[in-house]
Amino acid sequence: MKLSTRSSVLPKLIANQARVSLLLTITLLLCTAWVLGRLVWFPYQQTQITPWKASASSNQATDARLDTANLYNSHLFGEYQAAVKPVVKPKLEDAPKSRLNIVVVGVVTSTNPQKSLAVVAKGGKQATYGINEVIEGTRAKLVQVQADRIIVDNAGRNETVMLEGLKYAKPEPQVSTTQPAKANQVVASKDKLSQIRAEITSNPQQIFQYVRMSQLKRDGELAGYRLSPGKSRELFDSVGLKEGDVATHLNGKDLRNAAAMGEVFKSLPNLTELNLTVERDGQPYDIYIEL
Repeated sequence: MKLSTRSSVLPKLIANQARVSLLLTITLLLCTAWVLGRLVWFPYQQTQITPWKASASSNQATDARLDTANLYNSHLFGEYQAAVKPVVKPKLEDAPKSRLNIVVVGVVTSTNPQKSLAVVAKGGKQATYGINEVIEGTRAKLVQVQADRIIVDNAGRNETVMLEGLKYAKPEPQVSTTQPAKANQVVASKDKLSQIRAEITSNPQQIFQYVRMSQLKRDGELAGYRLSPGKSRELFDSVGLKEGDVATHLNGKDLRNAAAMGEVFKSLPNLTELNLTVERDGQPYDIYIEL
């Protein structure tokens, strides 16, 4: 009985497997045929491809051009400058005596060298000259005014013209023990002078703390005021004053008049400069002090 049952089931299983195999085979053949058909017909299909176009720019074509002129003038890597060799000129203090036929009648030295003046006579005519002005009748140019001389540039050569009545002499060089000490003294002197000027600017009457004035009488008459440095001599030396100078005029007022000094004190708070005339070794000198 059992043997007959097994013999009837086995053919059914084989028949079912055959049907499934056939179905799978047909499915695979259909898929293969579809794929082959796609491969064969693919080259003949017309595929629409949209060509690429550049987007329209809002800027005009001229804006796209490179402005080489502005680029060149911008100096991106710095501006070329040719090396300038320093021009060595002789020191003004060592200028030799000039042979110009001129006479220095007077000088006005200032704390600002560019404001110094010189009164020069040529051919019987006097004129006042400032720095870098050409002296009339010559080709010489005024380059510096000192207390006892002027320095002129005569055809590119610095020359000295002494004040009338004085003999030519070279200034004595100042010798310092050590160079660093000299430099420190110069810096300290400049700082002190700046402080003094600041004090005088705020209160002009402070000038008499640095320039002392004492009455000088001759034969019982007031001859002027003898000058000497006050509590600090930086201002006294910087404007060209020397101990023993006798002030005779101040801002056009004759100091030999006893009432003149009182007028000077009254007007001092409103003054911005002092034009002082002093007598030194019998010669008049004009001193300019900027307040």
